[in-house]
Amino acid sequence: MKNKKLLPILVCLLLATASCKRTCVCIGYDEQEHRYSEEEVEQLRGGNCANMVYQADTRYLSVCNWE
Repeated sequence: MKNKKLLPILVCLLLATASCKRTCVCIGYDEQEHRYSEEEVEQLRGGNCANMVYQADTRYLSVCNWE
């Protein structure tokens, strides 16, 4: 009986987390953090966060990952 009550709650939690916006977080060689929205990553690099390390065809940042 408890499982039937728990199922709708789990479904709601899954849907809530699936609709969250991600942020591409990049660390520069100077250790400064740069953040890019999903829209910016899509527009600048076709949705590939790892490719954000390149700015104007030069490797500008150390590493970029989704958060």
